[in-house]
Amino acid sequence: MNKVGIGVDFHSLIKGDHLIVGGYRIECEFFSQAHSDGDVLTHAIIDALLGALNLGDIGENFPNTSEYLNISSIKLLKKVVQKMPENTKIINIDASIVLNSPKISSHKNAIKESLSKVLDINIDRISIKGTTTNNLGFVDMSNGWGAQAILMIDDGN
Repeated sequence: MNKVGIGVDFHSLIKGDHLIVGGYRIECEFFSQAHSDGDVLTHAIIDALLGALNLGDIGENFPNTSEYLNISSIKLLKKVVQKMPENTKIINIDASIVLNSPKISSHKNAIKESLSKVLDINIDRISIKGTTTNNLGFVDMSNGWGAQAILMIDDGN
């Protein structure tokens, strides 16, 4: 049976030298302020996968404790993948990243490659899209960024 999960994550941006997006490091003038490495894309995928598996959310599974302080979000994703029942497979992931700067278009393939290794799926099953808020005041992302992911699994039933 196919099951769907959705995940959304946002973090503040502060002055820094890189962002981690899907486990891939992008050199830039920002840093994601978070308890972990602040990888909003991986956090959204974790929540989508947890949702499809009916295992709660990222905060329940990985609370803001010293154990997870500054942890790589990819390590957290690996822990969730290990919770997948034996016959369960990820069919596809469709994700959008909301980020005014830096642009992610030139990094999409590297991000997909990073995620495909952890998830053990073909790169063509991962869709990554980038968007900005087009300076709309009602969605002020000038000091932050976010991601949304929709994920489908086949649980083998």
